[in-house]
Amino acid sequence: MSLTPSQWAALLPLILPALGACLIPLMSLDKDQATAKWIRAVMYGTALLAVGASFWYLTDLWQTGAQPSFFQLRMDRLAQFTGIFLLVAAALTILQSWDHFHQEGWVKGESLSLLLFSVVGMMLFASTTHFVALFLGLELFSVPLYALVGTVRARPQSAEGGMKYFITGAVASSCFLMGGVLIYGLSGSLDLTTAAVILKAQGLALDPLVLAGAALLLLGFLFKVSAVPFHQWTPDAYEASPHPIAGFMSVATKGVAFIALLRIFPGSLAPLSAVGVKMQAVVAVLAVATLVVGNLTALVQSNVKRMLAYSSISHAGYLMLGFVAGTPAAHTGVLFYLVIYLAMNLGAFGLLTAFGLVGEHTTFEDLRGLGWKRPAMGFAAAVFMLSLAGIPPLGGFYGKYMIFRELVGTGHVGLAILGVLASLVSAYYYLRFLVALFLQAPNAEAERLASDRPAVHAPLAGATVLVAAGIVLTGGFLQYFLADGFARRALVEGLGLIR
Repeated sequence: MSLTPSQWAALLPLILPALGACLIPLMSLDKDQATAKWIRAVMYGTALLAVGASFWYLTDLWQTGAQPSFFQLRMDRLAQFTGIFLLVAAALTILQSWDHFHQEGWVKGESLSLLLFSVVGMMLFASTTHFVALFLGLELFSVPLYALVGTVRARPQSAEGGMKYFITGAVASSCFLMGGVLIYGLSGSLDLTTAAVILKAQGLALDPLVLAGAALLLLGFLFKVSAVPFHQWTPDAYEASPHPIAGFMSVATKGVAFIALLRIFPGSLAPLSAVGVKMQAVVAVLAVATLVVGNLTALVQSNVKRMLAYSSISHAGYLMLGFVAGTPAAHTGVLFYLVIYLAMNLGAFGLLTAFGLVGEHTTFEDLRGLGWKRPAMGFAAAVFMLSLAGIPPLGGFYGKYMIFRELVGTGHVGLAILGVLASLVSAYYYLRFLVALFLQAPNAEAERLASDRPAVHAPLAGATVLVAAGIVLTGGFLQYFLADGFARRALVEGLGLIR
């Protein structure tokens, strides 16, 4: 079967990372120790080249205004926005992993290959409303992440964390699959957009099986974003993962799940407005629980990665509030928040590698005094933590402000107040990070470990400082550029949610 240029254009952003993922394991077959260093460099270069080529192609599509499609795959504005988001996250993860895997003593090409396959699955998941393609994308990005959590087999908690993530993920995928089966069984269509129109025409919008199917679909999404009560896997999986993989999971998985949720519920299932109202009520209740559990549990953590894991859960609550508001401006705020969150959280996990906190040494005690030893990283840490806490004028503040403003405008004042209070609570554990870095003197054991830590390499240091600078800039004119430019056009020309 020959493909038209338009069909190739829709597939190419997925083909390029997949091609890189297939080539990298072949390079790792060379076991000659004399050439191992060069082979590793070529593997990382290939991964960055595959990501960079796909990024260049998607930005070219964005600039030309083309929105090609291939059967059920639609490379529209929202899909292009998602692809650019994911590829930036993947590039930063690859840059961070060079340092981290060397510090762990575990540099394996298959880790890069799995990462690229996961990116391909995420782009597919966010680019279709056909249920079979959705489920294939879900599994294609989930299965590599299960393996990546347990990448460093020398650490005993890696296998445990990977198994917990796999088992809970399998249950969530099964629920997602059953939800799609129920909707297909009633409508006869695997495309969710067509199914919604058929169900409305047949008067089945409030049929119990339709509601059950929509609820099961929603459960699958909420598991991926770590919403309460589907969050139990998050701290164990993040703690077991290498730092760059934990950072990638925290931003990419959450980002693609929220964007796909945006495509399905306000988008494809819009004709079933009654279903949407009921799902909105469910999301509101779970958003409150997510904010409360995430923030209060983060307060008592002594391990930095577990603190960041519960912090990630709480940020899912803020993003869910954007769906509760339900306005076009709130949806725009969700996309803007995701972009800022990518920078903040990937930067925060990258700091652990930059400070040499590898393996078991990821507690607040291990951070003491490191801010003065590596001032550039200390500055970046201050930016990331203050932005995560929502302190103005940093980008994290504007992300929350855009959502809270719409909550007030739609009459959800109580939820907006709860969100503000949750931000105030979160300031404690984010500032605790900075207090350890700058205001606490290291003990003898921490001094000994600090002297043994390697210097941070230029790629990681440069990427971390660049991301921190980006967060500072988004507090100013880039807020309007991202929110009113890229994010808004993704919704207007991708979903037509803004008229």
